[in-house]
Amino acid sequence: MIDAVTGVTPKAKKAAQAAAQLEGSYVLGINMMSDGLDNENTRNKLKELALDDSKTNETDLMKTDISFRLYVSETDYPLVSYAKKLCDRLKQAGFLVDLKEYSNTMMLSRVVSGKYDVFLVSDDFIDVTTLTRMDYMIMDSEEMR
Repeated sequence: MIDAVTGVTPKAKKAAQAAAQLEGSYVLGINMMSDGLDNENTRNKLKELALDDSKTNETDLMKTDISFRLYVSETDYPLVSYAKKLCDRLKQAGFLVDLKEYSNTMMLSRVVSGKYDVFLVSDDFIDVTTLTRMDYMIMDSEEMR
């Protein structure tokens, strides 16, 4: 079967999506009102782990039962791949993380209404300076690789 609009087979389209790389800047947003994420040290550790892809050792482990959901756009395939790796690192560090993929419309709705714990989006997705009760970090795609 061939896509009538692009002329690409589903297999080729999936391969292209899998090969896509992170480009530009991304925002890691943290809701400071979420249970456990109201602690600045916890948020700083989360931001540190977002950029550090080295193995977590025993001294890095947090003695915590903090659980949260990480929201990401389902259409940004490289970002979803990065989010899965980030979830693994966070789990190794002692966090309980559940990855949730949403459409851009649903993501925007959740972020604007404050119904999120942590989200990861392209920096052109939303002007984070307009949001309140949020801690955030802007990451360059080079830092995330």
